[in-house]
Amino acid sequence: MLTQKLHIFKDKAPVIGRWLSLVLLAVTIVVVVTSFIRSRRQPRPPGPVRAESALKANVTSIVEGYRYVGNRDGRETFRLLAARDVAYEDGRHEMEQVDLTAYGDQPGKSIHILAEKGLWDQPQSIVTFTGNVKVASSEGLEVTTETLRYEQLNELAATDQPVQFRRADISGSSVGALLYAKTKNLALLKNAVLISTNPDPNNKGGLPVEIRSESANYSEPDGVARFTGNCTVVQGEKSAKADAIAIVIDPKTKKLVRVEMRGNSQLSAQEKEKTSEMQSRDMDFHFDESQHLNLIVALGSARAKSLEQNAPREIAAEKIEAVYQPGKPGDKSNSLKSVATQGRTTMKIVVPDGGPDSKTISERVIEADSVQTSFRDDGKYISRAEASGNAILTVTPKPISGTAEKKILKAPGFIADFQESGNAIKTFIADGGAIAEIEALQQDAARPRKTLRGKKLTASFNQQTQDVAEMIVDGDAKFTEGERNATASKAVYNASSRIVALRGKPLLWDSSARTNADEIDANLDSGESLMRGRVRTTYYSRETTGGAAPFKNRKAPVTIASDRAIVRHREGAAKYQGNVRAWQDDDFIRADNIELDKGERSMTASNNVQSAYYNFERKVEKGRKEIIPVFALADRMTYTDANRTAVYDGAVKIRQGTDTIESLSAVAKMDEDNKLVGITASKNVVMTQPNRRATGDQLIYTVADDTAVLTGDLATAEDLDKQAVTKSAKLTLHLADARIEANDDSGNKKRVKTTHRIHD
Repeated sequence: MLTQKLHIFKDKAPVIGRWLSLVLLAVTIVVVVTSFIRSRRQPRPPGPVRAESALKANVTSIVEGYRYVGNRDGRETFRLLAARDVAYEDGRHEMEQVDLTAYGDQPGKSIHILAEKGLWDQPQSIVTFTGNVKVASSEGLEVTTETLRYEQLNELAATDQPVQFRRADISGSSVGALLYAKTKNLALLKNAVLISTNPDPNNKGGLPVEIRSESANYSEPDGVARFTGNCTVVQGEKSAKADAIAIVIDPKTKKLVRVEMRGNSQLSAQEKEKTSEMQSRDMDFHFDESQHLNLIVALGSARAKSLEQNAPREIAAEKIEAVYQPGKPGDKSNSLKSVATQGRTTMKIVVPDGGPDSKTISERVIEADSVQTSFRDDGKYISRAEASGNAILTVTPKPISGTAEKKILKAPGFIADFQESGNAIKTFIADGGAIAEIEALQQDAARPRKTLRGKKLTASFNQQTQDVAEMIVDGDAKFTEGERNATASKAVYNASSRIVALRGKPLLWDSSARTNADEIDANLDSGESLMRGRVRTTYYSRETTGGAAPFKNRKAPVTIASDRAIVRHREGAAKYQGNVRAWQDDDFIRADNIELDKGERSMTASNNVQSAYYNFERKVEKGRKEIIPVFALADRMTYTDANRTAVYDGAVKIRQGTDTIESLSAVAKMDEDNKLVGITASKNVVMTQPNRRATGDQLIYTVADDTAVLTGDLATAEDLDKQAVTKSAKLTLHLADARIEANDDSGNKKRVKTTHRIHD
């Protein structure tokens, strides 16, 4: 039986079983007590009574070699011998070299007492022994003390002096003791010590067990052994401590029912590579009919810790309950089945420093209002942990590096399933609103905290490193990183690619714009967002583009649509590709590609560029202006807000109303309100109006006076109505009234020389 009870001290005992089952060390108290008083009796006894110092009655006789035999119902109950007896008239006897044998109710049961002196109160049937008192029972019990009072009628032996006792492999001591044989009750009154040199008869050579307390009491009818006041139980490097320890035994079956530890309860085992400890206010240990441990309850700031190479763990909670199950047939040990906690719980799974995997396996910490943990059949490895109430799983990688990130998974409750061995988490599932936080261990402004949240969170773990490999958020998913925010029906975080994939009507926004698309991928390393399919970005105003959009209304939104896009949030830049359209009110830009850079305050459009600027005023008659939009085509356009210019390159074609300018390059200049001030076209310039066409090397158009200055070698203007051609190094074209001025290099005006064509 002791082998079963002390199975935790076997080398291959389950780790968590070791630190929770350390209380079984205290079970040896039962062995010590029951071996010492297996047939003794006792309810809670009165205190010891001292004998009177002197007898005052007159002496009636003095007998040398005294002998007296007591009988009851024809049965000898005791036999008293003394070298000398002095009898008094009140029935008392003073004796020397006393030898008393008291017989129990059962045949063969007896107690033998020797002492230097004795005082016998015959009427009261009380004997007080003094001087080198020795007691021996028929069951092998030996007791020594200086004073012992024995009451024959009550079958009570009592002393207030130091007492030592021994029975087989069990020994002990106390200051003062009471033994009621009739009621089967034993009390060690002060400084109680019990030692078992061989607590397990089936395991010869086992380490001795020592129990100490301020006092001890055992009541066989109640089946309770109580040790009170600074109780300690020690076996080798294993120990238990408490203010009080009680051992409860079934009075009928004599089997262990439970062990109770009360007040400042502690259990510990310090072995090579195996450190186990448990502490709480109170601890209870329950046993089944086969004497297997089946339940441990630790209550009051409970904490348990086990550090072993394969499976180190720590648990702290207000209450911890551990359920055990018997081992395989023929195996007297048992294994841990489950652990349940109540109150704010912290469960830590970590490889200690110096272990072979200490630099690679992440630390995992579970926190919740309660945790239910199930173990595999071996009782060593966790199979599932269910956390409820403000549940948190924190995963901290090792070692701490510049790229290392802590994952904090939060939910009202979650379930974590574990791998077959190694206490490695396999999957994590949380319903009812979950949050995942990704936090750099070495934080800086470039690596803000990332957050994923939604109705359901599923995470899988890397078996070797125990870091999070993937997280899936289903239902109202939301992603946050600094100013970057996103929502979608579903979000998937992949640790290897460092990308959060947002699916199901994703929407992305920050302090400057919001974007929706069919798919959005947020790259956590680069700080970029990749959008695909029906991309649509709305900047809240032209100001939030950093002035990069070449539109005039500073407060109105700017929208960009495309097939796909890349947004670099940290740089404030974005690249849109495939059928790109950017607009504000009626103004727009179209191209195959558009890049917007808030930092550079610029926008670049390339391939099949089209632009339209509405609400530009142009004088159509003297004293009257009209709003006429300007349209432009080019291979490339670059707008720079610093100088408010839009540069068009490659097959440029600019049209306003019926006027058209074509060239290889053109620069449109804006004013402070982003209204068109003028256009400078260069290289192979062609300007056309109804019935007029002009060519040159450069054309400068000024909106204010609606004139175009054309230069070249030579600049040419052709009037199709009049069939006239004008040539000069510099021509000034008044677009409103179709006048042409020719200027020399000094700026002097000359008459327009017109050549008329003569038709055949």
